Amino acid sequence: MASAAQYDYLIIGQGLAGSLLAWRLAQHSARVLVLDDGHATASSMVAAGLINPLAGMRFNHSPHVHQWLQTLEQTYDELAGLAGQPFLQRLDMVRLFRSAEQIRFYQRQKDRKDTHDLLGKRLDADHFPQPVHAPWGGFEQYRTGWVRLPKLLAFMTDWLRERNMLREEKLCYEDLVLQAGQLSWKEITADQVIFCDGYRSMHNPWFHWLPFAPDQGEILTLKRCSDAPLPDRIVNGATWLLPVDEERYRLGATHYHDRQDNRATEEGKQKLLAGMEALLRHPDALALEKNEAGVRPATADRQPFIGTHPELPRLHMFNGFGAHGSLTIPWYAQRMVEWLLQGKPLPGNADIRRRIIA
Repeated sequence: MASAAQYDYLIIGQGLAGSLLAWRLAQHSARVLVLDDGHATASSMVAAGLINPLAGMRFNHSPHVHQWLQTLEQTYDELAGLAGQPFLQRLDMVRLFRSAEQIRFYQRQKDRKDTHDLLGKRLDADHFPQPVHAPWGGFEQYRTGWVRLPKLLAFMTDWLRERNMLREEKLCYEDLVLQAGQLSWKEITADQVIFCDGYRSMHNPWFHWLPFAPDQGEILTLKRCSDAPLPDRIVNGATWLLPVDEERYRLGATHYHDRQDNRATEEGKQKLLAGMEALLRHPDALALEKNEAGVRPATADRQPFIGTHPELPRLHMFNGFGAHGSLTIPWYAQRMVEWLLQGKPLPGNADIRRRIIA
């Protein structure tokens, strides 16, 4: 391991946010050490990694959406080249209408010039192409897919270890000492610290004023147990179903804003199984294999928290990506690096200074 004085950045957390930010900084020759608790609290290890550029009941999209998509494709493909294995799984999605009002939302989006590559044709309820219940019909959605997050994080763990850039140990905030000119933790010193530690940051003594809104969610892993037809696309309705391979699917997800733990529950399992029954024409074709839970580092305004502490310029935050981290983190990591190394402005929607101005 390099001597303590050599670190430019100490990154707290090796989930997707911390991993990609460390990788990008290293590409610019920054001296980086990542501190992680062995993924004990990382929601990235549980998340399905869905890539869905049209959010919510109204199928809205961010003005940054095409930049997000271009950057994530480049990023995950570049990492796949390094690892010799794919991480981004490109797979079209079928969205299910849940009301007549949603059909109108779809038509409004379909008429926009900036969504032509995202929205496909409307699908009739009577001739629906997937073996699911779709009483209102639905539509095809493109540039979707999912990221194999556990495999990606495992590769990043090895990549960081090989370069002596990872220390697997939990940080207690009170052990981080701020001194003039540098920061120290145990025998480690660094010029700057970046917090990428998920929902734990809501207890950060320097950033306690940021309104995190943690969102615990459960996801089921299901195994095929019959030859009955099952979807071969991502299906997204009241619940979503993701084909992992020919034998396994993932089903999600619940949302609990009053829970901050990684414990799966019988309540969550039964809620998701009921959703599967309502979704599939042949729900008996899948059997439960595993139930997992994680806490999404969501925020009150559903926008990320990135940037520098207003009074302590050596402390930074790169966090709060919620359920859309696989989609958005690659692009925001590039913006954060430009901010740290070149002083380029951060996107206004994500810059933590918006909370001060507000």
